[in-house]
Amino acid sequence: GGPMSTAYEHNVSCSWRDLRFIDKNQNSEIDLLESLIATLAANCYFDDHRVIDELLDRVERLMSQRFTKEEEKMCENRYPLLQAHANDHQLALRRFMGAHQRWKRDRDPIQMRRFLERDYCDWYAMHLHYHDNPAHRYSPVMIN
Repeated sequence: GGPMSTAYEHNVSCSWRDLRFIDKNQNSEIDLLESLIATLAANCYFDDHRVIDELLDRVERLMSQRFTKEEEKMCENRYPLLQAHANDHQLALRRFMGAHQRWKRDRDPIQMRRFLERDYCDWYAMHLHYHDNPAHRYSPVMIN
């Protein structure tokens, strides 16, 4: 769409706020993501990348550790849909790492924000709905 849609794209913040109520376990991770998005918004005006680099590293590490823990529990519980669930985790990690690499190369705060507010937020919401909820119904202990 025209100039309106691009302005709209930059200003619309994703529904991390909504996801926070659905997924209380992950609130510290969501806090990190929200401070990352806020820092990227501010970073349009100053060029200190270290803070963002550090936050990205922390989010990636948390995410990876959480996925591993979840998958181990699913394995212990012989969860029948483990493979599809783990594949969706890998998809998210690959996308996140790709966006992280692009950030290191281009240092483009708008591109990174768009990824976090849109692509990653959408993945997260879909993953909760299609993967975490059924897993939780199968056995609440599997989703920390």
